[in-house]
Amino acid sequence: MPRVTHLITGATGFVGSAILLELLQRTEDPIVALVRPTASQTAEQRLHETLEAVATGFALDEGWRSGLGRVRAVAGDICAPGCGVEETLPAARWVVWHAAASLQFQDRHREHIDRTNVEGTRNVLSLARALEATDFHHVSTAYVVGRRAGLMAPEVCDVESVNNHYERSKVIAEQLVLTSGLRSRIFRPGIVIGHSRTQYALNYNGMYGFLRGLIKFRDVLDRTQPGLSTRTLVQIRCDEEGDLGLVTVDEVAREAVLLALRDAPPGIYNLTNPTPPNVAETVRTLFEVARLPSPALVTDESNFSTFDRKLSERLEFYRSYLINPKRFCRASVEAVLGEASSPGVLLPPPQIHTFSRGYAAQVEAERVDVPVAR
Repeated sequence: MPRVTHLITGATGFVGSAILLELLQRTEDPIVALVRPTASQTAEQRLHETLEAVATGFALDEGWRSGLGRVRAVAGDICAPGCGVEETLPAARWVVWHAAASLQFQDRHREHIDRTNVEGTRNVLSLARALEATDFHHVSTAYVVGRRAGLMAPEVCDVESVNNHYERSKVIAEQLVLTSGLRSRIFRPGIVIGHSRTQYALNYNGMYGFLRGLIKFRDVLDRTQPGLSTRTLVQIRCDEEGDLGLVTVDEVAREAVLLALRDAPPGIYNLTNPTPPNVAETVRTLFEVARLPSPALVTDESNFSTFDRKLSERLEFYRSYLINPKRFCRASVEAVLGEASSPGVLLPPPQIHTFSRGYAAQVEAERVDVPVAR
């Protein structure tokens, strides 16, 4: 079979860069990364800086650099028609990986979200058709299931149950992929956290964003009155018996690439952790890392105090992950990968502490001290 050429969007992002490095180590194939240049960096500079940082953070053997000659950065922008690719890409047996996305969620960012996640996907699909790509891999999210609870099968979702505009945009993007006429696989990662061995993360969303919100809330309390954060017991809505779909970035990249290399049937694949942590234990651990008293976990918000509501507003995006407990069916992954499928990464409270404390220290080091309000 002739060698394929992989085209990747989002290669300077967290999951996209991990997929690129996984491809670099598992194949001898050429890789083209579609990268948006900035005012200070060319596409090539951005890509190489990201790969150096991620490879170092993942503690990869120096041998990974031997494949860099197969990697080329092409200037482009998925939000532009034709993805803004000015140069003509050569004839090849193309496989496209679409990992670029906006993680914004608020309605005030709706235009940006739609431009990136919906129109961006439409543009990448158009480019893939122009290249006559043999396969199209789309990185979505397991949480397109929205407010549903229980066992989530890898099946088509609709916009009726979504929690926010980010989820809506990802559902619409999936629909575009599924009706594109391309041979496609949709990969749905859970809430992606750092590397399973090194805990390194390229950027900080999901669990880290929740922790950042807690630290900033603590600072607001202490600016209101010194030491108030240590005396304030807040309530937070959370289903104590549920799981939280945390999954390490290396396991997501490994399974995605293996599914592609094993020519998995077109369809939807939940790239989630078979051994997810308990949501209540995780929330309590993150409060501990943020140096806040353990919260009271409740099932409704009817008795919320002013402080409870302020915290709930600050954590708006993340609240939906704490309720309507769900598990994700991995049958389609396991049917293809068998024993090579992820055994799971155990994430009890001590491990959550390990994954999060470095980021907490970073947030605190970067904060600006503000005088106490009088």
